Amino acid sequence: MKKSRLVLFLLALCINFTAFSQSKVFDNVIDIEVRNTVEITNNKQIVGYAFFYKIDKMKKSALYRLAILDENLKEIGSNEFEGPKDLVLRRAVYESERILLSFYDEDKKDGYERFVKVFDLKGKEMGLVAYEPEKVKKGMFGAAIAESMDAIYEGTDNVEGKGFITVYQSKAKVGGVDIQMIGLNGKLKWEKNISAEKGDRADLYLLSTTPNTILLFEMDRGSVMDRDASIFLVGLNADNGKEVFKKPMDIKGFSYEPMMVKNSSDGKLKIVSTIADESDKFATAKPNGISIGELNDLTGDIKILKDFNYLNDLGNVLDMKNENKSEDGYIKAHNILIMDDGSMVMVGEFFRKTVSAGGVAMKILSRGQASAAQATIEDMFLLRIDNNLKAKSLEKIEKDKERVPLPTDGLPIGLMARLLTYQHDFGYMYTDEGMDGKQKTVLARGAFGEEKYGTVALTIDQKKGYTTKRFNLEKEKNVSYFISRGKPGYVMVMKYNSKEKTISTNLEKVN
Repeated sequence: MKKSRLVLFLLALCINFTAFSQSKVFDNVIDIEVRNTVEITNNKQIVGYAFFYKIDKMKKSALYRLAILDENLKEIGSNEFEGPKDLVLRRAVYESERILLSFYDEDKKDGYERFVKVFDLKGKEMGLVAYEPEKVKKGMFGAAIAESMDAIYEGTDNVEGKGFITVYQSKAKVGGVDIQMIGLNGKLKWEKNISAEKGDRADLYLLSTTPNTILLFEMDRGSVMDRDASIFLVGLNADNGKEVFKKPMDIKGFSYEPMMVKNSSDGKLKIVSTIADESDKFATAKPNGISIGELNDLTGDIKILKDFNYLNDLGNVLDMKNENKSEDGYIKAHNILIMDDGSMVMVGEFFRKTVSAGGVAMKILSRGQASAAQATIEDMFLLRIDNNLKAKSLEKIEKDKERVPLPTDGLPIGLMARLLTYQHDFGYMYTDEGMDGKQKTVLARGAFGEEKYGTVALTIDQKKGYTTKRFNLEKEKNVSYFISRGKPGYVMVMKYNSKEKTISTNLEKVN
């Protein structure tokens, strides 16, 4: 991958300064939501920040200010514009000296609820592309699923050297997605709909992008109520949206569900998937392992490096009750880290499906319509894997249990893990690998040990163990805090003072 042009541009801007800015204060902020302050990413790496907030309220609209900051919190561009009174900024993505912002307007004041704007680095608006889906037969279940997923899943990313991709969940009864490719000039290059035939159901999610291919994960079912599904890895040509491949993920008796695609230091794409028996019904299948492979983004071919069966391959470091559940619960793998010596560390978390007393009461009162199920999220862990791809040790990171209501009693374990991930219910936030990829620090939220709930940084040692840093925030009247991902090696701490109408931000080292 080429080094981000934004980083180079920002370095040029800052070359005459003896020190970078590490803090920033905004005045005259009459209203702000944490979700309207987002990281600007390029190839999933942070290269800056977008602050979006109201500076004036009108009867039917509002005046907004957009501030574009570099990775050191130095403001390099801005824009002010009028918009709907409750406009929400979802995502910010950088590519080739352009920034795409993805917006959401629930009230559809301009006639549409979803749209993107493209800006240059100084804040000049280059173009607007609205998402105006065709009228479709929604159906009760199909629309409900799309509405739920649309609220928590944002399929927006950059395509290196070419522009940006946006993936919207279709509300059609047959499911599917609507895809838009936006050029660096802020104009629509192509758009595409992928859906199932009448009577069937298709659900798709953006996995990753490469300069050549848009990668999606697809689940096809006979209907929205069907308990079985066929799983595919789909590749679209980034230049025109045409399908390049659609590869079945049922391989040699196992069904692989892609979780993540990431670049490794050797320049190859790694794909990490959960494994279940192919004969299991999708709605009731329980993951029984993790697979690590290499992906060819031009053909969709996957070279399996190692399938880790929980019982056979992890049984020496975990107390397994059966092939898909340990004494500590089901396993959610968040990330695979490659260490300097070629060994790997899997960062994961245990969770269970349990019954909620309050949910049972609601189920009785609703005559069976409500859900009594909940997810109980427990300890995190580090699973160490040696150069021979053998599990060597498991290090638990103890934290208090957290409980999350589930929308239905019959939610399968795989979908449950995906839902909890999209809703940010797990303690795991992200992994900071530093500027050179050598530092491995996991950022997480929770009550660890005897400490109160908060954010911690867990820096993983190359051989064994980890060190912990807790970010302590003092409580102040009229002040709300938020900790989010910062540039490599840092977190961003944001403080909003509702009385003084100010936002102050600063970067703090993770170790």
